[in-house]
Amino acid sequence: MDEGNLGSDIKSVFYRVDSDRNGKIDIKELYTALKLANENHFNPETCQLLMGLFDVNKDGEIDISEFGAMVRYIRSWRSTYTLHVTNNNHVPGINSTQLYNTLQACGCGVDETMCKVLIKNFDSRNMQALGFDDYMRCCVTVQSLHKAFTHQQSLDGTLRLNLEGLVTMVVESRPRPVQNLTFD
Repeated sequence: MDEGNLGSDIKSVFYRVDSDRNGKIDIKELYTALKLANENHFNPETCQLLMGLFDVNKDGEIDISEFGAMVRYIRSWRSTYTLHVTNNNHVPGINSTQLYNTLQACGCGVDETMCKVLIKNFDSRNMQALGFDDYMRCCVTVQSLHKAFTHQQSLDGTLRLNLEGLVTMVVESRPRPVQNLTFD
């Protein structure tokens, strides 16, 4: 992507947090950049998932083009989230039915029972609904697994795995952990 296609707000935030001026930001700089870009106060795990998704060359840093793509990705998910929260009858977040509709719309064929499992496992607030940070972690995880699954499936849409194959697919779909990942 040409840097000229990025909004001045994205460029300004990126260059503000690029403390060593190498044209790339690491996970801690990403955390700060997302806060400055008003994208959300993401927890470290969400930042790590996003870094894993957008760090194309897997060097632990993202350049301005990757950051711009990430911000657009987050804004797209925020738009969907806001649409559902607005129509959510005062429940703070997205419930399992809304999560099902969202994941179906993005092509991830999970059923309603699985969405209830996802809500139970990603709901850090224990409200039976996902706040935006939890929603992002859930959606990035499901999309990563969906991508890994579709890469492995046969032409008829089935996948035959033994336990080793399943574990390999799950582990490889997750980003590599960053040591001592804490933010202030």
